[in-house]
Amino acid sequence: MPTITAPTRIKLHNILFATDFSSAEQAGLPHAIDLARRYGGVLYTAHVLPHWQFFEAAQTNPEEARLLVNQQMHDLTSSASFRDVEHKELIEQGEVAEELLKLVHKHAIDLIVIGTGGRTGPGKMLLGSVAESVFRNAECPVLTIGPHATRWGIDGNLRHILFATDFRRESLRALPYALSLAEENRARLTLWYASQFPLTLPEFRPEDPRERLTYWKNRLRALIPKETQLWHEPEYLVQFGTHPGEMIVKFAEQSVDMIVLGAKRKRPTVWTKHLGAGVAYKVVCEAPCPVLTVGAARHLRFAPQ
Repeated sequence: MPTITAPTRIKLHNILFATDFSSAEQAGLPHAIDLARRYGGVLYTAHVLPHWQFFEAAQTNPEEARLLVNQQMHDLTSSASFRDVEHKELIEQGEVAEELLKLVHKHAIDLIVIGTGGRTGPGKMLLGSVAESVFRNAECPVLTIGPHATRWGIDGNLRHILFATDFRRESLRALPYALSLAEENRARLTLWYASQFPLTLPEFRPEDPRERLTYWKNRLRALIPKETQLWHEPEYLVQFGTHPGEMIVKFAEQSVDMIVLGAKRKRPTVWTKHLGAGVAYKVVCEAPCPVLTVGAARHLRFAPQ
């Protein structure tokens, strides 16, 4: 198991908000602005046009359509909500996910924020292959505000954070963010192990279900570094069931303001029973609150202690 450190503060110097100017995607904008303001970061607002040949074929007047995009970007970023926030506008052309991932590297982005309303239309920044490719392959965490995410009002605080894990390396990469957010927001933190079936280990095969439950809860407790300074004693939950993603979403409906989880870098070709395959995607699609995913995330940036 990799060593888990407990940073005191997340470093969000550069935040990328991806938009296609639809009302569904604008749901993520208040979160992006709030985070940029709280962390003193630069907010990059990005829109990606399709490849020129497709763009030209789909538009009766491509140049006029491009001017319209420029105007939409200007109208969006000149609104009062951007006041007191340093921001920059980016309009790119090409494959949406590919261009966004390039922007992450080019501008040293610390967090991508995507608001989405569901699966529709080509070229949309909506849940489906584009958004999934982004949150699995981005070199930074991705905050997705899905179609059912109505919780976490913009008041500057998170009150309850759920970290879901299956103890695999991919999922544990997200834990430092859950710890940092819980510390800074003085939020409750729930650590959740959800799986279709209890993993059995050669050195530990308890017959008593209560003993097995205690074992996995102790493994969750062991994830919290000694130097972590949380305001509330973490809650440790273990649950086995047919659909881990559904269990996570159902629990989040009670009081959770943000779900934090890891995701495998590429979408698996073979369906598996743990987080990082279909579970992460299902949670992002159906969660009643924003979901912070850590996929490739080669550079996890935190402020100095």
